[in-house]
Formats: sequence, structure tokens, C-alpha cells
Amino acid sequence: MQLDRKMLQKLLSLDDRQLTDVIRSLAENSGLDLSEFHISPTDVNSIRSALSGATDEELLRATQQLNKIPRKGNERR
Repeated sequence: MQLDRKMLQKLLSLDDRQLTDVIRSLAENSGLDLSEFHISPTDVNSIRSALSGATDEELLRATQQLNKIPRKGNERR
């Protein structure tokens, strides 16, 4: 996944349910089980705030970290 300004704007344009779905999908594809974890509207607002204030350097680091996570059915390291 490439996190850049264009992708960031797409994420920020999603409604709360859609953004929550993206977060759950990223977590699931990374091997995390969030089935018992409730993402509240306050959590979504905090995530939006963090994303909107992200610097280019932070987006690059986040992209590097996301690309290091082994995906389901894919042994990437």
C-alpha cells in the first residue's frame, strides 16, 4: 500500500463506517483480529485528526511499516 497525499485525501473523504471498514480490513489482512474490538466514533475522529495532520515523512514511514506486515496468504517480510 502506498500512503501518499492522494490516498490520504481518499481516506479522509470516506464516511465513518467506510473508514472503519478500511481499518478493519487493513488489520485483518495483517493478521489482527479486531472482531471483539469496538471502534467508537471518538476513535474514528482521533484517527481522522491524526491522518489529517500527517507529514510527508510520517506518510513515508507509515507506508514502509505497512509494507513490512506479512499479508494473509503472502509471506512478505
